[in-house]
Amino acid sequence: MYKYATCILSIFALWNFWVASAKKQDSSTGTNELPKEPVPYYTIENIENHQQHWFTYNSLRQNGTLWRLGNMEQRLAMRMHAFQSQMDTLLRSLRQQFEPYVENIRMSNKIKMSVFKKIGSRHFYFEQQKKMSWDSAYDTCRQMGGHLANILDEKELNEIFTEQKKNYWVDINSRPSDGGSWTSTLSGRDATFLKWKPNLPENIHRHCVYVNANEMYFENCGNDHYYACQAEQWA
Repeated sequence: MYKYATCILSIFALWNFWVASAKKQDSSTGTNELPKEPVPYYTIENIENHQQHWFTYNSLRQNGTLWRLGNMEQRLAMRMHAFQSQMDTLLRSLRQQFEPYVENIRMSNKIKMSVFKKIGSRHFYFEQQKKMSWDSAYDTCRQMGGHLANILDEKELNEIFTEQKKNYWVDINSRPSDGGSWTSTLSGRDATFLKWKPNLPENIHRHCVYVNANEMYFENCGNDHYYACQAEQWA
C-alpha cells in the first residue's frame, strides 16, 4: 500500500513539473498559443502570381524575337534590292556590249556576196557610179549586208586601193567634236591604222575619212564621195 502511494505521488510531481515548465516556456516567448503550421509555398495564390510573371516574360521575349526577325528581314530586303540594282546595271552593260555583235551577225545573213570582190583575205565592194555623204554611204553598206571598209594595216591598204583612183569613204571618223580620237564604228575603238596625206591643213569640222591613192584624208562628213564596203562583219 505504501508502494502505490509513493508511485502516485511521483507521477503527480512529474505532472506539476511538466506544467510549470510549459508555462515558463510560453511566458518566455510572449504568447500562450501553440506555433502555427507552416504555409505551403505552392499555394493557388503563389501559382497564379508566378503564372502571370511567366506570361509577361514570354510576351516580352516573343516581342523581342519578332523585332529581331523584322530587323533581319528589312536588312535582307535592302541587300536584295542593292544586289538587284547591281545585276540590272551589269545586264544593261552586257547588252550594250553584245548588241552590236548580234546586229552584225543578223546583217551578215543579208550580204549579197555576188557584188563583193575578194582582195587579200577579205571581200570588198567599190561604188563607182554614185557619190554620197559619209552617213549615206554607211547606210548603203549596211543595206547591202556589209560595212564601210575598215583598214587593218598598210599592207591591206595597198592591196585594196592600188587599182582605185577615186575618193572612197572608209569606216573612220572623229565625231562629235574637233580634236576627238579617230575611231571605227564597226569596233567602237580607236582606228588600228592611219596613214595621213602629208601636209594636210588644220582639221576644223572635218570628222570623216576617205582614201585616195593609198593615203587618208579627213573631210566634212556631208561632202559627197564614192565609198568602199567590206563584207565581213568584223574590224
